[in-house]
Amino acid sequence: MYSVKDICIIIPTYNRAEDLRVTLESIKPYIARLGEIIIVDQSTDDLTKKLVGSLRKKNITYVRSDVPALTVARNRGVKAASRSSKLILFIDDDVSLDKGYFDEIVRVFNEHPNALGVGGYYLAPGMCEGRFERAIRRLFLIEHHARNSARVLSAYGAVYPSELDSIIAAQWIPGFNMTFKRELFSKMKFDEKLRRYSLAEDFDFTYRVHSLSPGSLYLTPLAKLVHRVSSVERYPAKRISYMNQAHHFYLNYKNFNKNAKEAVIFLWAVFGITFLRIALYLIKPSMRNRLKLYYYFTSLVYCMSHLSDVKKGIFYIPD
Repeated sequence: MYSVKDICIIIPTYNRAEDLRVTLESIKPYIARLGEIIIVDQSTDDLTKKLVGSLRKKNITYVRSDVPALTVARNRGVKAASRSSKLILFIDDDVSLDKGYFDEIVRVFNEHPNALGVGGYYLAPGMCEGRFERAIRRLFLIEHHARNSARVLSAYGAVYPSELDSIIAAQWIPGFNMTFKRELFSKMKFDEKLRRYSLAEDFDFTYRVHSLSPGSLYLTPLAKLVHRVSSVERYPAKRISYMNQAHHFYLNYKNFNKNAKEAVIFLWAVFGITFLRIALYLIKPSMRNRLKLYYYFTSLVYCMSHLSDVKKGIFYIPD
């Protein structure tokens, strides 16, 4: 049986000392019960190091990483975790965990012995699509929300619950809160070809876990949290667009595209995204939507014209 003492929390962070302070404050009452907390700092300043040093907690460890990549930070955190930590919990530096979060995560592992990974649940207000957009996303098998569902439809098609009424089996878990059994990392790690913000690294890792052991991932509505979504160190629209496109193309050829059906589904999804982008601009022709449409097409052209490199995980991500 697992207990909260078996949990090692790994928090990668980059120039967000204040956000990290708020996150640590939310788990302060439970720090003594936890096995350990590892802060992996990729910052360009020393504010995070000073913050961690000021806490003076024996079970909080500071790890410095000079490579600005979420995947690298997570892998380094796992490597730094003590062997006594049986559960590895990843959270973002802008997440607040509610009372009882840790107990509910542990409960799922204890009640479902086959579980390799467990995530809590949070859907920000206003995150669900409008009726038109939701219909298009469903039709073209691209990312959308659905009640009590966490499925994978395509490289672009991660479904997340619009409502979650009970513990469900999932095919992927969002990276802002996900817990895994320690032994899983003897078989796999986060893909370090996905650098910097590492967009879709959580989708890649957890879907690979699902493919390795179907039915081993779970989401629970009882492990509550808030993803505050910090505005600090968010990338500009152009960089995000290129990263989004390149990473999903790469993940398609890495995890999917194994037969004609999957190849057609990918092309269908790309067509659907293109249609949706154009439609949303025509419905609301703002400068912001015009730029998003422009960056979408330039990043799409980049991926198609550099496909052999993108398949290998070699990306150009503009500043």
